[in-house]
Amino acid sequence: MNRITTLALALLLLLSTSLAAADLDSGLVGHWRFDDGDGKTVKDLSGGGNDGVIAFGTLRKERGTTSLELDGFDGHVRIEPQTPLPLTNEITTALWVKVARLPNNTVLFGIPNANPDWTTPVFGMYASAGRIVYGQFGDKRAPKALVEARTEMPLGAWTLLTATSDGATLRFYVNGVLDAEQVQPSVVAFNGQPLLIGKGMGAKPSLRGRVGELRIYNRTLTADEVHSLFAQTRSAYDQSSPVRASARDGTVPVETHGNSPAHNAPWRVQPTRLLELLDGYTPSGQQVKLNRYGGRMDRPREEATGFFTTKKINGRWWLIDPEGCRFVHIAINAVREPRDVNANFGSADQWAEAVTKQLRANGFNGLGNWSTSRLQEVDSPLVWVLRRDFIFAFARAKNLVEPAAGTQGFLNRCMPVFHPEFPAFCEEYGKELAATADDPTLLGIMTENELQCPYDLLDRYLASDAANPDLKPGRDAAVAWLTARKGSADPSGLTRRDRYEFIAYAFDSYYRIVTPIVRKYDPNHLYLGSRLNYSSGQFDNPWFWKMLAPFHDVVSVNYYHRWEPQADEFSDWAAWADKPILITEWYAKAMDVPNLANTHGAGWLVRTQEDRARFYQHFTLGLLETPNVVGWHYFKYLDDPPESKALDNLGGANKGMFDVLGKPYPPLFERAGAVNREAYPLIEFFDARR
Repeated sequence: MNRITTLALALLLLLSTSLAAADLDSGLVGHWRFDDGDGKTVKDLSGGGNDGVIAFGTLRKERGTTSLELDGFDGHVRIEPQTPLPLTNEITTALWVKVARLPNNTVLFGIPNANPDWTTPVFGMYASAGRIVYGQFGDKRAPKALVEARTEMPLGAWTLLTATSDGATLRFYVNGVLDAEQVQPSVVAFNGQPLLIGKGMGAKPSLRGRVGELRIYNRTLTADEVHSLFAQTRSAYDQSSPVRASARDGTVPVETHGNSPAHNAPWRVQPTRLLELLDGYTPSGQQVKLNRYGGRMDRPREEATGFFTTKKINGRWWLIDPEGCRFVHIAINAVREPRDVNANFGSADQWAEAVTKQLRANGFNGLGNWSTSRLQEVDSPLVWVLRRDFIFAFARAKNLVEPAAGTQGFLNRCMPVFHPEFPAFCEEYGKELAATADDPTLLGIMTENELQCPYDLLDRYLASDAANPDLKPGRDAAVAWLTARKGSADPSGLTRRDRYEFIAYAFDSYYRIVTPIVRKYDPNHLYLGSRLNYSSGQFDNPWFWKMLAPFHDVVSVNYYHRWEPQADEFSDWAAWADKPILITEWYAKAMDVPNLANTHGAGWLVRTQEDRARFYQHFTLGLLETPNVVGWHYFKYLDDPPESKALDNLGGANKGMFDVLGKPYPPLFERAGAVNREAYPLIEFFDARR
């Protein structure tokens, strides 16, 4: 060892000794750990006297340290300050946490905003697109301040998250290292709400995972002190993080700005996989032989029934086409006649033939929701889906509707599923399904699109007007359900589990009526469900998924606000209801098309058509990697034009793979085709890797 190395080691030892000696009790005004707890309360170790009450949490021992495991539903800690927290402009918060799942807006801790629909707390941390945000909601001097981590939050690993604010600059640290900084005035303006650990108010998700400890300081810790805090506490927590299978693949950066240019979040860089960057994959060169449906002919066949079925083979779900071949449905939604169709294509019929050939040549084998029936009349039609709106039609007939974006709105967002006239209406309405029951190119039947499913559906039914004969059945059903559950219809003590189980009950009532009628009048085709889209109440609701299983052949999901398929989410769905999943809406829109507002629609906003193309590959590679996914429907064929007036497309948007005249966006269309044509070899590649 040379003299320079010896000197360096000595300096490091001196630095670590200095950090260890840092006074990390100075300014500590709140400190909650779970060692020596009774499972009901957690002591405030700062001496402030603000003990917390544990609700629905379980104490777990790990490495000799006790943590609190929260279930993602009702588990949390509630701290009603007996002594006001002495916080002014300077504040530091530090949380040891091990996150199991991280849906958007998951609350880690904080004093919630007085408005339950707003995400920014008085102070606290929450999740946004896989990253953690520290926020403060102030007053007129500084109404809101946010700093967002640059790195994604690891799942299944203990992590120390520390945020500091000195009134002028916010800093965010991950495991003692500065990760993000935001120069922004900030104040703390208390609103009388309690401090909550892990509790999402309203529709915001609660934390699913473990909490080790929370510290709050009334001063701004320095970077050295934050590092010292990590160094002194880390031995109690295992920071190893599971490595995702895709980590070996190369990525390129794509920036996104939420779903609107008016969004107040920063542009985020998203690591994005491309076909050519897959580690170890060699393109097949279109060697896979396909039949007329698009099914794979060079693998063992299943029973040929003349219609589409499903089968799980070696741990992966497949659609099986009418000839018994394995099939993945790769489709586009809303394929309809473009503007000036006669001038540009000769006629609508000529367009239908041309676009069918164009899509098939680019690896698309199907048509999604809202596509024109004209496309079923071409010489060699693509595999299509049929949608029938049972409860939408019933609600309109009874005048129980109100405007809503992307779907049919119901009064107070309560579907009239408990109305005594609904079953008879469905029986008559379902008879039209017989007209297409013998079509082998029909994949299956969807019913409705995005049935409204607010988190507080139970509360809304209970609040329905009992004097209105069309609303009273819904109220009566909710009262009866809650009374049977709790002995009373008093809504004051409702938990998230109560609300989630009622959602499952309400939708069970819908499927119990509709599904048998679909199967009665069309016994040949798959039931594809009602196109789910609610992150809270559906995606994260185990009772909901367990209810779905007996009624569905395939579950249709409109999958937004995720840059890639979330493996943990699909794993949950497989555990709760082992059914194949069809992703029936997703897209990105770019800023490089003139005159389109791009302010409406749930898809990602990116900068260019090449970015859209890259997102298509990244997202579909993730779908092909996921063993319970059997296809996708891109939303959609044509852009929304600038003169659009509807709630979900006002001012137009670059949603289409084609412009309003029916011309494809070359980067997107070409990159889409490159993945589409490789779908079957890619599945085998990912299955071998998995």
